[in-house]
Amino acid sequence: MPTNRIEGRTAVFADWAWQALLVTGMCSVGVGITLAVWPNKSVTVEGILCGLVLLATAAFQLIAAFGANIATPLKALQFLGGVTGLLLALWCINSGQWVLLLALWIGMGWMVRGVVLAITAAWSDEFVGSGWQEIIGLVTAGVGMVVAVGPFESVVSLSIAVGLCTALLGATEIWTAARVEQGEVGVTA
Repeated sequence: MPTNRIEGRTAVFADWAWQALLVTGMCSVGVGITLAVWPNKSVTVEGILCGLVLLATAAFQLIAAFGANIATPLKALQFLGGVTGLLLALWCINSGQWVLLLALWIGMGWMVRGVVLAITAAWSDEFVGSGWQEIIGLVTAGVGMVVAVGPFESVVSLSIAVGLCTALLGATEIWTAARVEQGEVGVTA
């Protein structure tokens, strides 16, 4: 039983965090598979689908910023990462017919998310087993960098690459959510 109202709210956000991560992971896997098996869609449809994935991850980062049991500077970093993700998601949705611009927004979103995840996992003393989160964060940031500067000249090549990476990212989110729910690891991003 919480001793004050603020502590009770934090517990509610912490309960939502693993559920939000699970939903984000399932959405990412679904959209990733859709992107990979339907590669010849328009750039506009691709932008909307990728924007939705970035929106889901940004929403999770904002939930973690308010509910994770981490230090205030790390919460601020989570919040900034979530706001940046929201902006990049909106830019993805409104990217027009520019494949390279869409790849840049997606890549930047993953880079920000990966860096925030790695920093939060590395600097937080509250979590057991955060080493895997550091690795996932660094790999996500690296994949984001490759997507951002990759030579994607067609929506087909971008769709397949982003689809497979989104599905893998979603699988890691589902795995992390299961570990959080079981109490094996804390929510870090």
